[in-house]
Parts: sequence; structure tokens; C-alpha cells
Amino acid sequence: MDALGLSGWNLAFQFVNFLIFLWLMHRLLFKPISEMLRSRRDRIGASLREADDLRARVDQERAEFQSELSDARDEAQRIRDEAARSAEVLRAQALDRAREESERLRNDALAEIDRSRDQVREEIRNETADLVLGATARVLNRSVSDSEHRRLVEEALSELQGDRT
Repeated sequence: MDALGLSGWNLAFQFVNFLIFLWLMHRLLFKPISEMLRSRRDRIGASLREADDLRARVDQERAEFQSELSDARDEAQRIRDEAARSAEVLRAQALDRAREESERLRNDALAEIDRSRDQVREEIRNETADLVLGATARVLNRSVSDSEHRRLVEEALSELQGDRT
């Protein structure tokens, strides 16, 4: 090795220096960098797991929200349907009340017409009786008694009613 200009001691000393350099590099550079990379890898993994957890929670909350929204829509539809049914019932009740009131008013009007007709008939009967009595008194030139008056009125009314039928 002398021909190459290398000495054994020198070579051994450089080899030991190289080993010390590797040990120092490992101790001062490689180990801290490895620790930093491992720590960073752990933080990234934790962040990814946290992001996955957040995504899962967001998906779960979104599903819950969709479910609540669907329930709210169903409830709103149920309320609209119930309101429509209630309105229909109220409308039917109001219509029934109006029909009943109309029927009552019609019956009252018919009863009033019947009463008026009876009253008019009675007035006509009395008026006719008075006219017949007056005409009879003039024809006979005398006054007619109450019993005879009644008989004559009844006969006249019977004749009038007989003429109508």
C-alpha cells in the first residue's frame, strides 16, 4: 500500500474518523430529522383521522337533518291536510246551518202567508156577511135579527165556497 501512498495507520485513522462522522451525523442530523418526519407523519395521520371523523359526523348530521327536514315536511303536509279537512267540515256545517236557517225562514214565511190568508179570508167573510146583511136589510126593508143574520151569512158563504169548487 505504500506504493499507492497509503499507510495502514492513516487508513485506519480515516476509517475511525468516518465512523465517528457517521455516528455524529446519525446522532445530530438523521435522528432529529427522523423524529421530525415521524412526528409530522403522526400529526398528518391524526389530522386525516380527525378529518374522517369530522366527515363522518357531518354525514351523520346531514342524514339527521334530512330526516328532520323530511319529518317537518310530512308534519307540514299533515297540518295542511288537517286544515283542509277542518275547513271542509266548517264549510259543510255552515252550509247545513244556512240550509236550516233558510228552511226555518221558508217555513216561517209560509206560516205567515197562511196566517195572512186566513186573516184575509176572515176579513172577506166578515165583509161579505156585512154586505149580505146590508143587502138583505135593504131588500127586506127591515132589520135582521142576530140568529137570522148568522144563518144568512152561513148560507151565503156556503154558496160562495160551493161556487169555487
